Amino acid sequence: MLSKMIKTNKEELLIGLIGDTHIHSRIEDIPQNVIDDFKQNRIDFLFHVGDFTSYRIYEKLQDIFGKVRVIGIVGNMDDSKISKELPKKIELDLYGHKIFITHGEGGPENIIERLNRRFDLSKYDIIIFGHAHRPFNEKWRDGKLYISPGTPTDRRFTNINSYGYLKISKEKLEPRIIYL
Repeated sequence: MLSKMIKTNKEELLIGLIGDTHIHSRIEDIPQNVIDDFKQNRIDFLFHVGDFTSYRIYEKLQDIFGKVRVIGIVGNMDDSKISKELPKKIELDLYGHKIFITHGEGGPENIIERLNRRFDLSKYDIIIFGHAHRPFNEKWRDGKLYISPGTPTDRRFTNINSYGYLKISKEKLEPRIIYL
């Protein structure tokens, strides 16, 4: 697991959330309106929750938003080049909120239960994941926020395309899913 520090002097961060882009296997590129929305909203960071499936997309996102501002993890469909460069899970602490980021595994049903069986999530406040291709934005019975941006590109495993945002400060968490 990679523990990552994000240093900022800002009182609040806006994080763009995207995942399961499956470039080339589903579509040729991330929809431009998604990129434009992230730019227009001036995201501070972009979290990609895996399944880029094209190293070119990882590089493109870094070119657009900046190398240090794109935080990604490897998904089950990512190639060996991405797998060598990115971790499978990341742990962050932002404004005192403990965050766990992973791709996920198994089918889309019961993914939150499966994440809790697979990982000890007891010390985290926010769990950000992908894999299910469906958006999640739920405070669960354990009081934790589970958020998945869904997929902006796939129509094979879902009929809903989406991405998301997480506005975070010491006092508040504002997750939001954007439907395409």
